[in-house]
Amino acid sequence: MVRCSYLELYNEEVYDLLIEQKGRKEPKKLDVKEDPEKGVFVKDLSQAIVKTIPEIEKAMMLGTANRRTASTNMNEGSSRSHSIFTIYIETGEMKDGEMRTKCGKLNLVDLAGSERQGKTGATG
Repeated sequence: MVRCSYLELYNEEVYDLLIEQKGRKEPKKLDVKEDPEKGVFVKDLSQAIVKTIPEIEKAMMLGTANRRTASTNMNEGSSRSHSIFTIYIETGEMKDGEMRTKCGKLNLVDLAGSERQGKTGATG
């Protein structure tokens, strides 16, 4: 099974980028939690089951469209947030009469623009 999630870190808050934002003024903030078994995780972060590379690309495009961007003197679509697109892969096989599961996770991280503020003309 292959799943993906996409989150945004903006002004020290976490948001789900795979949730349609149409008609919402402000997306719902998510909480970061810690569990002794799971470790650190984002509560209520959605995960999309994907079966093909085009489905992964579609999820990534939806999330990218939901990210906060603004124009600066150096970059017309400068990101204002950090984002993490995660792909989860799980496989299972029977071995010695037992089901064994292998799990993998790939995090693709995009950090907010790091241009020198004086050159960008950005304020706030």
